[in-house]
Amino acid sequence: MSRAGGPRGSRRARLESRRHERTQRYGRFIRWTAVGSLIPGVGLIAAGKRRIGTFLLVMFILAMFGVGAVVALTPSGRLLSYSGDRQMLLVIGVALVTAAIIWLIVALATHRALEPIGLPAGKRLGGALVVVVIASLVVAPMSLGARNVFTQRDVIGAISGGHSNTTPDIKDSSDPWADIPQLNLLLLGSDAGDGRDGIRPDTLIVASIDTHSGDTTMISVPRNLRSFPFPDDSPLAERYPNGFRGEGDAGEWMINATYRNIPALQPDVFEGVENPGADATKWAVEGALGIDIDYFVMVNLDGFMALVDALGGVTLDVPRDIPIGNKEIPGTGGCTQARGYIHAGDAQRLNGSQALWFARSRCGSDDYDRMARQQCVLGAIVDEIDPRTVLVKYQELASATVDIIQTDVPEELFPALIELAIQVQRGTLESLTLDRDFFNSMGATSADPNYDILHTRIGEILAPSEPDDESGPADDSGSADDPPADSEPGENPDDPTDDTADEPAGDTYEAAPGTSGNGVTDDDPGADTPSDDADNDEVAPDQPVETDDVC
Repeated sequence: MSRAGGPRGSRRARLESRRHERTQRYGRFIRWTAVGSLIPGVGLIAAGKRRIGTFLLVMFILAMFGVGAVVALTPSGRLLSYSGDRQMLLVIGVALVTAAIIWLIVALATHRALEPIGLPAGKRLGGALVVVVIASLVVAPMSLGARNVFTQRDVIGAISGGHSNTTPDIKDSSDPWADIPQLNLLLLGSDAGDGRDGIRPDTLIVASIDTHSGDTTMISVPRNLRSFPFPDDSPLAERYPNGFRGEGDAGEWMINATYRNIPALQPDVFEGVENPGADATKWAVEGALGIDIDYFVMVNLDGFMALVDALGGVTLDVPRDIPIGNKEIPGTGGCTQARGYIHAGDAQRLNGSQALWFARSRCGSDDYDRMARQQCVLGAIVDEIDPRTVLVKYQELASATVDIIQTDVPEELFPALIELAIQVQRGTLESLTLDRDFFNSMGATSADPNYDILHTRIGEILAPSEPDDESGPADDSGSADDPPADSEPGENPDDPTDDTADEPAGDTYEAAPGTSGNGVTDDDPGADTPSDDADNDEVAPDQPVETDDVC
């Protein structure tokens, strides 16, 4: 028995020892495969390939150190500005793709070098899964980053401007603001859509940005300005020496009609220009306000919904119930029945459709009230954009941007403009609506202002000045809190070019007794004359105020 049992026991022990050794080797294989997939070179060193493993490990450490040094030493604004540099984006995208491919190859080579000879198929599959799972923790983010980088590059190429007669001559793109202490951007809201004949930008806002501090003043320009001059250096000044005026429908001679009408009337002026309507509108606003307009950014208002939705919505204080889905009925003073309302309340979270109606709705109010709300929406969007939101929702934002934005900003200026946008978020944001009280303070109306006086006032507002403790806050008559007054003489609220023309019609409703269809009292004493209520003793209607205070 002992002789027979001895060999059997010894054989069993040897089998157990081999099994244990194989288990240990497999465990070591899995561990080093995982580590080698995360840290290039480590697994190869463990597999005995010290020279190539050490080289890869040293290169990995140097690369990580280099990336860390760049991030630590480069100002955050400069880093973010690289997202506007197409050449840098190409370099970064190619580098990410190359790094991802090399990383995956090294992980697979490590797996192969460490794999024990004679390993069963099931265990070989387990090792391969370890490589896939661990390597994907690195390769997947690199691939996503490369995709976003190339998408961003395409976005800049798609929206950057072409030839224009109205953009400034930038001598040094590395310091483009050296000769532009105040950058004036014209923000246009396009009403292009189904059933529309051409484009009529009924939203015109000048964002005047201090290029040193980022402090910004937004000036809402009434769409019904008429007879405005053109700047002296514009060829249109000779064509319209008495201002933009003519016979026929007065609506075709308003400032918001210049986008469509001037290129049609003066086509030779815009030969070779990529967006002649924008050039014409820039000249019109320059002539009306007496300031240089450097660049324009036009947003399709219908596509604007996609941008807000991509941000996850915006937060706004809603001062009163805002109707959704109705429109003015020409010649009646009434409006069609609203299909719903954005209900009043502070810190309301609005989706894209709600934000669009908040910005565009005019039934129950007037153009000035709407202009103030548009400024509030722009301020809310500025507040909403942050690096985390952009990273998480990047592809949605990029898709929305290409669909809705046009600009004449040249490609090479995007890095500097992104840096400036970061300064704008850190600076103060003020708003000024050129509303009824603003023009009343000059003894004029929005339809027929004294442009010389208007130029002087805008110049004073935008010029650097010391704080004046005696001047009160700007009049909030254009805000959504106050009831709007009747239309000024010369205004045409029932203009067939109204931007709500394509809104769905519904049943009409009667205006409340004592009010017009716009919700304005018929006997408002301040409708057509300067208001003398008590508030005017405490406010300055021709001064900008903090946007947050208005909203």
